[in-house]
Amino acid sequence: MKLAAPRSLTMRLALLFALVTLSTFTIVGTYLYYSLAQQLDAHDDQELLGKISLMRHLVEKANSIEAIRANPHAFMDATLGHNDLLLILKTADGAQLLATRPSAGTLPLLPISATDRTPNQTSRLNLTTSSGLPVRATAIWGVIELTGERVRIIVAHDTSDSLSMLARYSQQILGAALSGALVAALLGYILVRRGLRPTRSIAKQAQSITAQRLDQALDVASAPEELQQLVVAFNSMLNRLHDSFQRLSQFSADLAHDLRTPINNLMVQTQVALAQPRTSDEYQGLLESNTEEYERLARMLDNMLFLARADHAHVAVAREQLDCGSELQRIADYFEGVAEDAGVRLTVYAHGSVSADPMLLRRAVSNLVANAIRYTPAGHAIRLQAGPADGVTNISVGNPGPAIEPSAIPRLFDRFYRGDQARSDSASSTGLGLAIVQSIMKLHDGQVEVVRTPDQMTVFSLSFPNR
Repeated sequence: MKLAAPRSLTMRLALLFALVTLSTFTIVGTYLYYSLAQQLDAHDDQELLGKISLMRHLVEKANSIEAIRANPHAFMDATLGHNDLLLILKTADGAQLLATRPSAGTLPLLPISATDRTPNQTSRLNLTTSSGLPVRATAIWGVIELTGERVRIIVAHDTSDSLSMLARYSQQILGAALSGALVAALLGYILVRRGLRPTRSIAKQAQSITAQRLDQALDVASAPEELQQLVVAFNSMLNRLHDSFQRLSQFSADLAHDLRTPINNLMVQTQVALAQPRTSDEYQGLLESNTEEYERLARMLDNMLFLARADHAHVAVAREQLDCGSELQRIADYFEGVAEDAGVRLTVYAHGSVSADPMLLRRAVSNLVANAIRYTPAGHAIRLQAGPADGVTNISVGNPGPAIEPSAIPRLFDRFYRGDQARSDSASSTGLGLAIVQSIMKLHDGQVEVVRTPDQMTVFSLSFPNR
């Protein structure tokens, strides 16, 4: 069964501390264990080499093999005080001459070093006797100087005590590692819990923020340095939410205002007409007036539906490579009659091409031209321009109308937003035209900007990225 990871950050860090401590102690303990084992082997090897050199010397000075067999006391005296030492002497054909501890059992066959050689590392082995006794043993040839007879000299050291000590040492290391891990987990839990105290303070501050208190920011100074960036990002998110909430509130108020006006007109006109009998011409005039209000409501609902679909990317963008001059001239021709009635002229200066959806491009530019006609004094010209610049194609609509108040520019592309001068003519403006322009540019991954040029022109620029 798979264990679920603890959800508490404090518990996770405490367990990580314990794991790191256990791993560190295990690595250090393993190093110390093998270091001690090597030191014990080195100590045993020194004793083995010393004893086997002594035995080789005794063999060299012996009279004969028979003399060794008849009087082995010189060899046995050399092992006195070394109860953990085993000495075995054998003839060249394997007949045993001497065994100091027969009860220890026999040894496996060992590699034998030459007479003039010191047993090397490969000839000193850890073995187990036939009785189960662990030993470290080595063997060498000895030659009797008088007779030239060869004797196998085998010396072994009982390693039972060393192995027992290593076993106890490994248990102590394991116990120390587990105890250290437990202490590290406990101390880590306490320290992490104290260290995360500022996060609980931040959480408490965040809990006090409601929809009516989105302007209340978290205290950055009280947060640890590692969390300050997170707190700043959270405050930025609160600012965006607060701004969006205010825009939504203003949008609701503007929507109610713009819907109430045509509905009130329809209701009042209808009530007046029904107050007394009317002629058919009067009823026909009422229906014509009501039709205008219905058309206004239909345009408003159509624009709102377009914006809602654009926000959710449900508007299909069919990009084509369009000639800027042809498209702007088409729009200028469409608005020619309206411009003449307003006493203004439309001029086109365009070259190059643009990658855009034809219908959406025409709708965006048409909204800008309609606004420009509304605010351009009679006798002046509206300038439509287009051309490539730095990886984009700019299409701009400029008019010499009154300057836009700087305070109004940040909200200029909000839905239902209109300046005071425009609101007086709310029958001809729904306040959604510039919002639609901005949505169309977002669908094209472009942007819309408004600037006031030195020659007193208000210029709206559409930047379409080249594809």
